[in-house]
Amino acid sequence: IVGVVTSVFAISALLIKPFSGPAIDSFNKKYILFGSGLLISLAFLIYGFADNINLLIMARLVHGFGLGFTVLACLTIVSEIVPEKELTTGIAVFSIAAAVSSAFGPQTGLSLLKEIGFSSTFLIGMVIMVLSSIMALTLKTPNKPSVKYRIDFHNIYAKEALVPASIMMLLSAVYVNVTAFIVLFSESVGVMNIGLFFTVNALALIFSRPIVAYLSDRFGVEKMLPMSIIIFGLSMILISFSRNQSMFLVAAILNAFGYGAAQPLIQSLCMKSVPKNRRGSASATSYYGTDIGYLVGPIIAGKIVESYNYQTMYRFTPILLCIALIVFFSFRKKIIAIDRKVVILSEPNT
Repeated sequence: IVGVVTSVFAISALLIKPFSGPAIDSFNKKYILFGSGLLISLAFLIYGFADNINLLIMARLVHGFGLGFTVLACLTIVSEIVPEKELTTGIAVFSIAAAVSSAFGPQTGLSLLKEIGFSSTFLIGMVIMVLSSIMALTLKTPNKPSVKYRIDFHNIYAKEALVPASIMMLLSAVYVNVTAFIVLFSESVGVMNIGLFFTVNALALIFSRPIVAYLSDRFGVEKMLPMSIIIFGLSMILISFSRNQSMFLVAAILNAFGYGAAQPLIQSLCMKSVPKNRRGSASATSYYGTDIGYLVGPIIAGKIVESYNYQTMYRFTPILLCIALIVFFSFRKKIIAIDRKVVILSEPNT
């Protein structure tokens, strides 16, 4: 039942993106951010009073729909207000917010849960979301481009961003197995306090993302992205051999300089691949890759675990990272062209 509830969230977030991407290119982004924040607030309200599975599924649907607008709007706004030559660094610095949330949010929520219970904890989350929605109205976003809202293949995804989005899909299909299975795997080898893995990983992200992004802006994505993918693979192999907490924590740090650093690099490539007035579509395409990876990855990993064990799964899923490297080097010239291109501010309306 937990699996169904979790999947509903991922599926709803994926299904809404063909509608949210064109909307972000066509309407004022801060108002979209305001409305989607209120939608997530509604989801938290439903969570707070849910007393059956149907209400939980409804809350997850609403939450996924809201997040499907929020993440795209945030990434697009960042790509528009950051100077083009510092776009990768800007996206990496922005993504630190998610790392900080991952470091402190879950533990704070669990502590509140013990003190005041589920309903009150979710209601506090609702209040925080309402406040963040109001803050969105204070943003100074660029003038709305005169792009007509319509749903077609040109708007729901950006074909120019398919190569980096495909790499993102392969990386996400591997990374999701860290969050999905590491608790069960650590318990099977006698390491019980695995929560520190996520805290250390999140804290390391605060340093890894801006450092790697700065080096990328200086030396090029073509040098830093393959290195991050290789480090990510090493972190997965180290997890498979971990038998104590210290090994898991070293793997957490490597993971931050692997997947954690690669994610904003790939997102910046997606945003650079299109004119500014199509960055909503590019943002959606980037998250298509992430969402599909999150859906497919656990299925592949689960089959390996059923047939073998967790160690084997963590040693074999990095094969997908080898495929990602093959895709990268096959399209290396195109990726370099995207990274170094002179960005077109907008393209004529047709």
